[in-house]
Amino acid sequence: MRRLWARVWLRHTALVVLVTALVAVFVVVNRDSDGGHLTANRAQLRKACDGTLPYADLKRFVRDGRAGELSQHGTMLEPRQTSRSLLDCTLSWGDGYGVTVHAEALVSDVPEGMETEDLLGMAHTDGTYVAPGTTGQYGSRGAWLVTECVDGLRGRVRPTTDLYVSALVTDGDHEADNAAEREERSRAQRAAALTGFRTAVHVANAITEAQGCGSTPLKAPTEVLDTYESHDDNGDWRSERIEEPGRDLRKCRWINSRSLPGVMPGAWTTLGDLQESRVLSACQGTWDSEAEKNDGSHPADWQITGVEAASWAGIFGRTAYDSYEREGHVPGWGVSQNQGKPAGDGKGDGTDGSGAQGEDRISSYVEDPQLALWARSVCGGRDTYHRVSVIPSILIEDGATATLGAKDRAKLSRAARAALDRYLSAPDGWPKSAGCRDTKVLGEAEEWH
Repeated sequence: MRRLWARVWLRHTALVVLVTALVAVFVVVNRDSDGGHLTANRAQLRKACDGTLPYADLKRFVRDGRAGELSQHGTMLEPRQTSRSLLDCTLSWGDGYGVTVHAEALVSDVPEGMETEDLLGMAHTDGTYVAPGTTGQYGSRGAWLVTECVDGLRGRVRPTTDLYVSALVTDGDHEADNAAEREERSRAQRAAALTGFRTAVHVANAITEAQGCGSTPLKAPTEVLDTYESHDDNGDWRSERIEEPGRDLRKCRWINSRSLPGVMPGAWTTLGDLQESRVLSACQGTWDSEAEKNDGSHPADWQITGVEAASWAGIFGRTAYDSYEREGHVPGWGVSQNQGKPAGDGKGDGTDGSGAQGEDRISSYVEDPQLALWARSVCGGRDTYHRVSVIPSILIEDGATATLGAKDRAKLSRAARAALDRYLSAPDGWPKSAGCRDTKVLGEAEEWH
């Protein structure tokens, strides 16, 4: 009987051991396929991208369900490698969670839109995000910035001092079917933009330190501003409120009918970029047709109802000028050197868009015809381009043309020069704060050709 109980006990013990082993195998297999990767993924985050990522900002995005996937290259990782990039790195944890960073030493233009409407955040229908104090914006590739490496950057054949960094942080998929979900998505986008800027700053500082640039580290932003905020309080598009934080900035208040001769009298509204940058700035002023002060007033044809002013220093100036040049909107393109005369050969045969002597015929297909005046200065020790434009009121029916006479054309010239002089001398304006000097007027660009 004792032997029988012994055999039963042994069989029971073997069964327990077998079941325990199977459970252990299941747990291990399950952990390898569906979880248990958090510690390893966070360790990977610390070392990825040559150790340039901000662990404290990104650790909350790390997932547990699968092993992180890392793809990286660039001259920082392989100094002898031939590459346009100092660093290209993507780390993904699945389900839409991940981070992508790109850094390069710029030897040509900044790979971002740099025209006035881009600086103001108007090039995107829903605006964009900026981090005050950081020269950059939030775009399709995430947050981007440009900073200076005073002693030069290695890793490119041609020497350069300009470092471009972009960072895109994703935190899953956000679908929006109603007002509450859209508001939640907006908050998520704002958070992603801030984390993107903080990541880009961290990467830029790591690179400039590693390269011994001699540059002051950038400050990590603590907030981002939406250049065009829409609020749908009642779930009805008719209740939508629009906020533009760039309205009525001190640096743009010089745009008003009291200080600018030749513009539409009355109340004006102003809009400025929010980057608070030492190397670029933009302002826009518009006659406010909805202001109580302007009630009952209507601008005549060719009366000026809009003014723009922007400045770009260093590589930003070259980028902006190149962009406008590709559109034919710089001095010497389609504009007569004698103001008030038609573009082209002046014969007025109508084949080049000219009318009678001293007239221009402007097609309805020209969007926002305006006269721009360009100048160049030295601001903060950098070569700097300035562009000021005056925008007249004109309504042209589809397929028709409007005639800009010599007198009205001359008025545009005088107003543009007055706006440039006022912009450069405004006490609270960007040129004054940047210490601009040695200004040379480059000429006009007729933006209706």
